[in-house]
Amino acid sequence: MSDPLRETDENVVPQGIDPLRATIRTRFRRGELARAYDWCLEGLKHYPDNLWLKHRAVLCLTRSGALERAQTAYAEFRLHEAHYDAECRALGARLLKSEALEAPLSDFTIQAVRAAEAYAAIYQETCSYYPAINAASLFVLGGQIERAQPYIQAVLEQSENAEQDDREGAYYLHASRAEAFLLRGDMQRAQASLEAAIALDPDNHAARSITLRQLRLLADHLTLDLTGFQALEPPRPAHFAGHLFAVGDGDNQMTALDEEALRVRVREALKTAGVGSLYGSLAAGADILVAEAAHDLGLPFHAVLPTPSRVFFETSVRPVSSDWSRRYDACLEHAASVQEVTSDRKQVGDLHLNYASRIAMGLARIQAAALCTRPLQILLWDGQDNQADRGTAHDARLWRLSGGEQVHLDVPSRVRYRGAGNEGETADTPHFSQSLRAMLFLDVMGSSSVPDDRVPVFVDAVLGRLARACEQFAPGLVYQDSWGDGLFLAFESVARAAEAAVTLRSEFEAIDFEALDLPASLALRIGGHFGPVHEGRDPIQRRQSLFGSQVVTAARIEPMTLPGSIYVSESFAALLALEAEKAYRCEYVGRLKIDSQKQRQPIYSLRRLRRPETSN
Repeated sequence: MSDPLRETDENVVPQGIDPLRATIRTRFRRGELARAYDWCLEGLKHYPDNLWLKHRAVLCLTRSGALERAQTAYAEFRLHEAHYDAECRALGARLLKSEALEAPLSDFTIQAVRAAEAYAAIYQETCSYYPAINAASLFVLGGQIERAQPYIQAVLEQSENAEQDDREGAYYLHASRAEAFLLRGDMQRAQASLEAAIALDPDNHAARSITLRQLRLLADHLTLDLTGFQALEPPRPAHFAGHLFAVGDGDNQMTALDEEALRVRVREALKTAGVGSLYGSLAAGADILVAEAAHDLGLPFHAVLPTPSRVFFETSVRPVSSDWSRRYDACLEHAASVQEVTSDRKQVGDLHLNYASRIAMGLARIQAAALCTRPLQILLWDGQDNQADRGTAHDARLWRLSGGEQVHLDVPSRVRYRGAGNEGETADTPHFSQSLRAMLFLDVMGSSSVPDDRVPVFVDAVLGRLARACEQFAPGLVYQDSWGDGLFLAFESVARAAEAAVTLRSEFEAIDFEALDLPASLALRIGGHFGPVHEGRDPIQRRQSLFGSQVVTAARIEPMTLPGSIYVSESFAALLALEAEKAYRCEYVGRLKIDSQKQRQPIYSLRRLRRPETSN
């Protein structure tokens, strides 16, 4: 069956429940949980009572870390009522496990044991190794090692000669043995069991990532060394960048032979590093060469362009040579996805180039986190960090600052093409300038229910409290405005905006509405976005303000947000993964229709990490 899930065909549903389930399984196995979840929801429009689609949708959310949304969906789908279905019961226990892992340290032990007991109850009825291994691990994490021993023994005994009819089942059988051996401290057998599991189902990257994350959590708790397990990680996502160059016989051009030699080196580097997917631009030269090598190896590459593709073509491809023009179109055709991060109709300089490259770097890191592996950056350049504000040197420096690993393939300085990529004007009006801003829109849901006589109290005790909390974010807070029951804030960085969002939510949750005689149903919604905005004088307010489609995007995310949650755009999530991935996590929610004139947009839920994460 052909894959119907390219971005251009996102509304095409495979005919029949079996092809649909096969498509979802394929995405799920690749670790593409976001797309698998989207297709579960799309399928439920056609098969609203299908229990498998409901279960897999919640499982996608759970595995991607979207705990709150998973719990909501579990209740909305009424999966807790499916007592006859062992997988649905196990999913309920899994949600308790996820809740425990997200709990503050002071509550973790109690919640871990609670989840362990839920799994233990399922094991008593089913005698299945799956609830047994989860009960064992959670009892260990909850500090009740003795209670874990019978379940560890049961897993090893039951799995020793057991057989499974399908590859995924065979994988989990051996992966559970690996986990049981690790709980006993037998690292050699644990590694051998995981190797056996992977050999049985080598393309199930989603399952492998979950296993590795679990083993790292246990190893951290038991102070065990997992260095030998790095070779078992799923294929790594990579960001790629490099110099523009022309191919020919001129003094400042790369010869055809040298280009072919570089192509061979790129393919070998991708294979040696274990790269599984790539993210980057498609400028003439290095970018297109890497994209072509990825296609040759059957690796998906995701093009992230600073402007619409034809605009980018006119400044960063066509001027270099007509040959690159043909290859550029072929790369667009072969790309797994093409993201145009702005709607500007001309190249506007360094700001947009940096914006696109930072999003591409962040997307690679988001995918690496989902797969529980280490992201990589592949550079085709001369290695000269000239402190440029854009280009390969800028991308290399930013990636190093984030602690990322790099592979450097040399491209001589003499062949660099220096006449493209920055030919547009920065603005049509001299009184306006462009800058990158992280924006938050906040709205108090239900404020219309506030009685007229309590409006002054609402303004002072609720909006006033939020406004006073904003004062601590100066000087990073560069713009703020209010309207009715809402706030609009803009920051220099996404890390600062994320800190403000979680702080303001905590401030709101601490308000005693009963004591203030205000409706208890009041709830805060926060939407966030990061992008280039136009800064200029507002002719109505007669002061500096922010304008443009990126501001509109930020405003339209907020109404889509679940009350009490913080929803952000993919660009916000990507930049946060690049700047502050140890402090925050953005969990995939789904593709939401925030603008009637545009396609559905990937939206994430922002969370502050409450427990230290194991390293990837």
